[in-house]
Amino acid sequence: MMHAQIIQHITQPFKNKAQSDSFLASFILVPANLTILDQDLRQLDQELANYERAFLNPEIEQNLLSKNELLASFAISKAENSSLTLMEAQQVYKLVLSQLELNFIGDKLRAKKKLTYKDYEKLEFFNIAKTFRYVSSLEIKLEQLDEKFILDLHARLTRGLDIFADYLSGFDVYKAGAWRDNDQIRVGGYQPALHEDVPSLVGQLLTWVKEGLEPSKMGVFHTALYAVHPFNNGNKRVCRILEHLLWRLAGFNQQNLYSLSYYYHQQKDRYYKHLLNSLKKRHLNYFTNLTLEAGVLSILGVLKTSIESLRSRAVKQGDLGEKEQQIIKWLVKRKELNFKSLTRKTRGKMARQTLATYLKKLVEEGWLRKRSSGKNVFYSLDLDLREEGLYQQWLGLVLEKLSFVPDEYRLVV
Repeated sequence: MMHAQIIQHITQPFKNKAQSDSFLASFILVPANLTILDQDLRQLDQELANYERAFLNPEIEQNLLSKNELLASFAISKAENSSLTLMEAQQVYKLVLSQLELNFIGDKLRAKKKLTYKDYEKLEFFNIAKTFRYVSSLEIKLEQLDEKFILDLHARLTRGLDIFADYLSGFDVYKAGAWRDNDQIRVGGYQPALHEDVPSLVGQLLTWVKEGLEPSKMGVFHTALYAVHPFNNGNKRVCRILEHLLWRLAGFNQQNLYSLSYYYHQQKDRYYKHLLNSLKKRHLNYFTNLTLEAGVLSILGVLKTSIESLRSRAVKQGDLGEKEQQIIKWLVKRKELNFKSLTRKTRGKMARQTLATYLKKLVEEGWLRKRSSGKNVFYSLDLDLREEGLYQQWLGLVLEKLSFVPDEYRLVV
């Protein structure tokens, strides 16, 4: 009887009578073991939309928009193990914002200079940022999402990259805008679908996802599309860009204030671990749960960034000296820190007694609050924000659902 009950909870989303022998049919999902409910995510996203309309400072909102586009594109490039720094990415991003082309590669070729790996990374990021901006601005309906659209997405993301095959050893060609044409690719020992089955499998996935969009379903789609591995190279880029588009088509993130990709970048080791577990075990829950975690914490992250921006603004408006700023900046991203932590963070910049003197001064001048607990003394900004109460409410829901929440989210308020 118990065995029968367990079986009843296991579903095979892609198995039906017409496609019972499909590559995807063997993948299972246990809906009861998904950590975040679709309705919880909808509720949080709606509350974020209400907050944005009623209270979000327009300057902070504009900063969130540009920051999201930059960091999401940067995170997607990092999924491909790019060594590009954020500063280098920002320089390339300026070209995207100015609607200019990345001409230096053509200039180097005309001058008969060799292309380098750094050149490749810059063009890779340029393509990602430009495609992310393109997809974010699209006015498209779910029914218009087809195989041709996905091929075009791949072509945009990989435009011009194959020229580097002549300059970089061990380069894996992309064949921009074309389905995978071989069965030699392995992902950590996992073997994707046969290349000749790719077009029909992508078609099956698109038909399935169009039946109704919810966050859990988009997580399953991301996992399954990567499992099929439709392209010779660039599959993670396509999956992440498509995921971002699907969330928006489902009615989420209408102001484009967040992206799951940056959370994946922050949790890169866990991203690969859960993705490989889903592939090897053909169990969709592992990675789908990570996508749900990324979704809820990305929504929370918008409010987190807003709180940090408001705290930073309040600090900058004050007439604080260099030493005071060195201390107080650590309390922008953390609600409070004890004296020992502040000593560690300011080590090499000021002596322990100097720190104590400045902390006393900041408390007396009304910049900081002081709280004692046993032998510990804690300090926090003397600032009350409407957003902190809302954040605590959202965080409470998240902590009920997730067994893992990074400190940077837990300790903001």
